[in-house]
Amino acid sequence: MSKRNNKQNNSMFIYTALIFVVALIFIILAFFGQTNLSNLRNETENISPSEAVQTEDASAEATPQPTPASNEELAIMANTISSLRSENDDLKRSITVYDLLLSANGYISVDNLNEAENIINKIDRNNLNDDQKILFDQIITKINEGKEE
Repeated sequence: MSKRNNKQNNSMFIYTALIFVVALIFIILAFFGQTNLSNLRNETENISPSEAVQTEDASAEATPQPTPASNEELAIMANTISSLRSENDDLKRSITVYDLLLSANGYISVDNLNEAENIINKIDRNNLNDDQKILFDQIITKINEGKEE
């Protein structure tokens, strides 16, 4: 029995040591990788315009190297564009919902309750804002009143 416990303890020790060694290797790689990446970034930012022109393929015009300030500006612009795109997508979804609610309301006004119900069934009430929920509930009420008659 003690030999079995001893084997289990040894195997646990080996697994623990292996995990520790792998974690230590990852930490060392991450440290040197980050240092190397920082050095490369500093080297590319410190290239003078004459060195940049020499590395170009004899082109007539050399493109200016981005500066750290322009890199920050580009990152800010990219974040702004991303947030504007998501806002634009949200507005498109909202307009689509309003279009569906408007057309369902229009069908109710011409007493076409079946078509209004088909349109209203395409809308998920849980995804609506408060104003849209009010209109949605009014349309559902009108459809239900029309069916009772």
